[in-house]
Amino acid sequence: MIRIKNLYFALLLVLCNLFASAQAPTATIIIPSGILCTEVPYTFSCITSGSITAYSWSLSPTSGHSITPNNFSSSVNITFTNALTYSLTLFVANSSGTFATGTFVTLSKSAKALYRAVLSDAGFPTNLWLVNHSTSYTGINWVFANAAAPTQSVESILQPFNAPGNYTVSLIAFGANGCNDTLDYNFVIDGVSDVQLVNVFTPNNDGANDVFKPITTGLYEMKVWVFDRWGVLMYNWNGVKGGWDGYTTSGIQCPDGVYVYIIEAKGFDGKEYKLKSNLTLIR
Repeated sequence: MIRIKNLYFALLLVLCNLFASAQAPTATIIIPSGILCTEVPYTFSCITSGSITAYSWSLSPTSGHSITPNNFSSSVNITFTNALTYSLTLFVANSSGTFATGTFVTLSKSAKALYRAVLSDAGFPTNLWLVNHSTSYTGINWVFANAAAPTQSVESILQPFNAPGNYTVSLIAFGANGCNDTLDYNFVIDGVSDVQLVNVFTPNNDGANDVFKPITTGLYEMKVWVFDRWGVLMYNWNGVKGGWDGYTTSGIQCPDGVYVYIIEAKGFDGKEYKLKSNLTLIR
């Protein structure tokens, strides 16, 4: 009697396994929560039953998106480039047949944060020029780390910096339905003054090395005198932004040759400079 019961239960187990393997497939697509934005990868997965042996994802329209790793995985990462409503369909299959389920996915256009940033000088004090070039945005914020400057929402900024250090400014471009984008700009303002002497310049109007000026960092005062080889003053200027174009103060073109220049300068770090060097003019 016990042996018959054991055979009965064994047969019942076999039948249950056969029934399970023959169960028709089903699937439900799991959509990421919240607003979906273009240019952001999203994971789409599914809940299934029926021992699935094959998956196939499809989208309509068929363009304006990318799917990884491929269309035949149990879950996929999809990045949309167009702000449209897409029809997403998942086909699942096993030995008992095929099942299809679908849903709609609506995308909002993401803003793209872009800017131009120019520092007027590597040392301090300096001005940072920022110009917004973002696309698909409804508004912007310039946010300076550690409150180095106030947050601003204008299209362009000329922001002064009077101290050395490492700085970061972030441009936040606001998009539709919260589809925002952020781009950071990291820059360094040197804290030590420096003067690098130049010994050759070529004022021939070719757009390269046409103006003589020392390479400086962190200066707030500089005076320069240029003399010919007989000690006659050819040119001078006062200010860290000045330079010599190869003409005398009266506008006469200076000939090729070797000149002498003297620099007196002061740095924001308290360092003072009194330098003398030769300068070769070649046209």
